[in-house]
Amino acid sequence: MELSRTINSDKRYYLDENTIENAASFLQTMRVFNDAKIDLYNALYDQKYLVSGPLIDHAYPVFLKEKYKINDYYNAAIYLAASGSISSQKELKKYYSTTITADLKTRDEKIQMIQEALDKKKAVKNSIRIYRKDGRWVTPYPRCQLKVKGLTIVLFNKTIVKLDEYERSVEADIRKLKTRLALVTEARRRKEKKLENIKNLPPERIVFGGKKLYSEKDTVGIKKSAEDNKTSQKALKEWKQEFFEKRHQSMALPGRHTSKYGNFLCKYDGKDLSVTCIDGTTTVFHDFKLPRYNEAFQNNFTCKPEDRQSVCYNFTVKRDRKNRQYIIVSVTMKLQAYENSYYGNGAISMDINYDHFALAEIDETGKLLDQKLIRFDLVKKSTGQITNILGAAVKEVFNWCAEKDKRLIVEDIDLTIKLASRKYRNRKGNHHMTLFAYQRIASGIENQSLRREIAFCKIDPAYTSQMGKVLFMRRYGMSIHQAAAYTIGLVGMGLYDKLAPDLRMLNLLKTKEGIVPEFSQETYKTIWARITKTFSGIQKHFFYRRIPYEVLEERKRPSLRTLAAEMKVRYMSDAANYKSCEQV
Repeated sequence: MELSRTINSDKRYYLDENTIENAASFLQTMRVFNDAKIDLYNALYDQKYLVSGPLIDHAYPVFLKEKYKINDYYNAAIYLAASGSISSQKELKKYYSTTITADLKTRDEKIQMIQEALDKKKAVKNSIRIYRKDGRWVTPYPRCQLKVKGLTIVLFNKTIVKLDEYERSVEADIRKLKTRLALVTEARRRKEKKLENIKNLPPERIVFGGKKLYSEKDTVGIKKSAEDNKTSQKALKEWKQEFFEKRHQSMALPGRHTSKYGNFLCKYDGKDLSVTCIDGTTTVFHDFKLPRYNEAFQNNFTCKPEDRQSVCYNFTVKRDRKNRQYIIVSVTMKLQAYENSYYGNGAISMDINYDHFALAEIDETGKLLDQKLIRFDLVKKSTGQITNILGAAVKEVFNWCAEKDKRLIVEDIDLTIKLASRKYRNRKGNHHMTLFAYQRIASGIENQSLRREIAFCKIDPAYTSQMGKVLFMRRYGMSIHQAAAYTIGLVGMGLYDKLAPDLRMLNLLKTKEGIVPEFSQETYKTIWARITKTFSGIQKHFFYRRIPYEVLEERKRPSLRTLAAEMKVRYMSDAANYKSCEQV
C-alpha cells in the first residue's frame, strides 16, 4: 500500500538572507504561474459549463504559450493545478448531494413524527367533542391510555386533570404542532431547492485568494470624511497588497518518474535544491533537507530508473510577525507502507470513540489475552490541541503494539452520512459526533505505521458493537467498547466461527422452508442485521444479564421478538423494583 505524504523542509528560506540565490526570478515565476493558473481555470470553467471561451478553438498549451510564453513543463504543472480545481468542485457537488440527501431523509422523518403527533392530538380533541355531545368516549387512537370520568380525564401516568383544562392544553399543542410542521416543511422545501440547484446549475467560480478577503474590498477605503481620506487610501492599498500576495502565495511543481531527479524543473544534488524559473534562470535553495523520511527521499535519486518515483515540490510564501517574507519548501512523495499479513502471534485490535481508544490483545486462535483503555479529552480544545492529543494517543497505541510485537487492526469509518443526519437528533450525541476526528486519527495511524514499521489493516466495523454486546459483554464482564474492540480483532483475523450467535437464537432465523441460515463470512452481516433490528431499543446494560432463552419453551410460536420482549419486561421491571426499594 502506497501513502502520499507531504514533508516540509527543515528551515524557512528568508528572502533577505543568503539561503536563496536569485529570489527575484523565483517570485516572478510564482506570480506568472498563479496568473496563468487563474486564467486557465476560468477558460476550463467556460469550456465545461458555458461551452465558450478560448479553449473551444485552441488546446491549453497553445493558449498558455501565446499569452505567457511558458514551456511545456510549466504548462503541465499549471494545467494540473487548474484542472484539479475543476475536479475538486465536481467532487464537492457529489459530496453536497450526498449530505443534503441524508439531511432531507432526516427532515422527512421529523415531518412524519410531527404529523403523527398532530393527528393524535386532533383525534383526542375530536373524542372530547364527541364525549361532550353524546356522553360516549371514543378511543382516539390505538393503545391510547386516556380515560374520562365525568368532567375529569385520567392521563397515561394516572394524573387526573379537569376536562376543560386538558382540552385547552390539547388545543394549544395543536397550534404549536401546526406551526412547527409548517416551519419544518418550509425548511425542507428550501433544502430540496438547494439540492436541485446543485444538481442542475454549475458551481460558482472559485475566488482565488479567498471569498472572505475579497469581500473586504467593499468596506476598505470608504471615505467617511476628507480628514479620513489618507487613512482610507492607505487601508485600500494594504488590502490590495494582501489580496495579491494571497492569490500568488503558493506553487506546486509535479514531477515525473522518467526524470533522473524525479522532476524536470527541480534538481537536488544531495545538498542544494535548484529550480528552473520561467525566464530560464535558476534559483538555488541552499542546504535543503527533510527532517523526516530524508533517507527515502535520497534513495529516490540513487535507485534504478524502473524503481524511481515522481517527486512534487511545493513552495509557499508567507510573512512572519516582523513582516519578513520567507518561503516554505515541501516535498510530496509516495511512501511504501509497512505491510505484514502474518497473524501467527495474534493481533491488537482497536475500537475508536470520541473520548478513548479501547484496545484488545488477541492470540492466533482468537483468545482474548489483555485489554487496554487510552483516554483523552477533546472538549473545548483548539484544532492544534486536538491534533497533538490524538497524536499522543495514537503513539501510545503503537507503543503497546511494539511491546506486544503484534500488528494493529482498526475500523474503517465513514461519517459523511451520520454527520449530515444530525438534524433534530440528541444534542449530546451530536456533540460527541463532532468531536470524532476520525481523519486525524487515521492519518496518525498511517504516520506511526511508517515510522515504527508496524503494519495495520482496516476492516468494515458493521455490527461489531452489536456482536460484542450480545456475545462478549457478559462473558468477559467488559464494556461495550472493549467488546467491540475484541470483535474487530476477530473480524480482521477472519475468525468468524467465534462470532456466531447462540444456536437457539440462530434457529429462530429459519426460513419459511425451515432451513437454518449458515453462518459464514458472507452471511454474518445479514444475520446480525436481523438480530440488531430485533433487539434495538433494549438498554445495553441489560446484556450484562443472561438472555432468557427459557421463555422460548413457554410460547407456542417463539421468535426473536419473544426474547427481546421478555428482556424488556423482565429486566425493566426488575430495575423499577430496585429503584423503588432504594427510595424506601
